[in-house]
Amino acid sequence: MPGDRIHLRGGVVYLNGDAQNEPEAAKPSFAEYNPYRDDFPSIPPSEDSEVTAEWSVDLLNHIQGEDLVVPTGSYFVMGDNRANSLDGRYWGFVPRRNIVGRPLFVYWSIAMPESGIEEAPLSERAESTFHEFVHFFDDTRWDRTFHRVK
Repeated sequence: MPGDRIHLRGGVVYLNGDAQNEPEAAKPSFAEYNPYRDDFPSIPPSEDSEVTAEWSVDLLNHIQGEDLVVPTGSYFVMGDNRANSLDGRYWGFVPRRNIVGRPLFVYWSIAMPESGIEEAPLSERAESTFHEFVHFFDDTRWDRTFHRVK
């Protein structure tokens, strides 16, 4: 939210100095560690990264100490799959005028393996998809599914 101070260390989000307890958020593995993504914003983006050119320049204007400070009239967004997400760390803030509603609920949440399945061979991805199908009822996180967002 506007005025919030945000940084990540080892994939853990710190909001206004407090580490956030997010058991549902994906944490990077040692092999998948990306300094820009997982220790944001302490490492500047590299030129070969997927960070937009505009955000690469603007980002520096919003860093105070080790934190990114969200400016008035803007929001910073990240999802819970942040180890595999091109979110606000890659394109910047969302202006308030671009937010047109609120989420109603999480429609389906399933327990997934810690490692990124998209890097796995096709046979492992097929096995994972088959597992999800067979264990739909066992692995669905029912406490989060159809959970109304407050």
